Amino acid sequence: MTASCLAALGVATLGSFSSARAALPPDDPHSIVTVQLEDDALSLPGTDELYTSGERLGYVGPTGAVPGFISQLGHGMFGEGRQRLEIDLQQVIFTPTDTQLYDPDPQDRPYAGQLSLRLSLIQDTTQMRSIAGAAVGVVGPASLAQSVQNGFHAIIGDTTNKGWGYQLHNEPTLDFFGGRIWRENLADFDGVGLQLLPQLTGQLGNSEIYAQAGGILRFGQGLDSDFGPALIQPQLSGTDAYTPTRPFVWYVFGGVLGRFVAHNLLIQGNTFQSSRGTGLTHWQGDLEVGAAVIYRGVRLSAVETFETPEFHHSAPAFQYGSVALSVRF
Repeated sequence: MTASCLAALGVATLGSFSSARAALPPDDPHSIVTVQLEDDALSLPGTDELYTSGERLGYVGPTGAVPGFISQLGHGMFGEGRQRLEIDLQQVIFTPTDTQLYDPDPQDRPYAGQLSLRLSLIQDTTQMRSIAGAAVGVVGPASLAQSVQNGFHAIIGDTTNKGWGYQLHNEPTLDFFGGRIWRENLADFDGVGLQLLPQLTGQLGNSEIYAQAGGILRFGQGLDSDFGPALIQPQLSGTDAYTPTRPFVWYVFGGVLGRFVAHNLLIQGNTFQSSRGTGLTHWQGDLEVGAAVIYRGVRLSAVETFETPEFHHSAPAFQYGSVALSVRF
């Protein structure tokens, strides 16, 4: 793990003691809807390979609108805090580096897609956000990845990808995930703040098993409005929940993340059937840079993510862009 990730982990550990005494944020009666697109076409240069696309539609309910048994479970795990539920429908699509081969290189990343429904409990104090959730989904043709990618390419007149006949077979997925984000104020420059957001997250399930540590450093105004921008996991994500503390909120940020991945179905191939798959790179890292604004209850974020290789024989590095639009009502 990189020194920066170890430093973030150390700050997070220290932050856990101070956050135990933190006050609760005010109730928020608003709901939030988010539309998010992640795509290598949003990055320069666009390559249309590896993690080629991710789409997500999310809903966050108001504070307190949590079923009793989930609320009790959250308080039992995390202690006191304001609670909200988040529900996400998302699709992620992966392809090899050469998408014009009818029979893809067996050492390359396999064609794969996953369609999933995710339920998350978000629990906040003023200085800490805790997340726990579960996701059910499917990989293979039932994920509709081939239809979405090649259908969109046909609409815009682009070349379709040729090797989808070798994609992973249908397989259901079930995953449990959780994490914690700390909010540490470092400095204030005449109303413009500097803040560190260390984060620990992990997942256990048949689609992916990983543990990771990292954080983002951000500079702006109204930083207590959220815990960072939302990204499709496993990248650093502050979730879709936010409560503006001023009429116009803005910040720019940079972040690092170190991750150990024990299993990844979307790289290694199907569990119960023979399929294409390749060797997993267990130690991975990400770098993120971006910006976000909140105006009149609408949050817009843009993030560029740089990834280290996720599998053997892959390119030295990979990058993609992410845009998310959230509306409170």
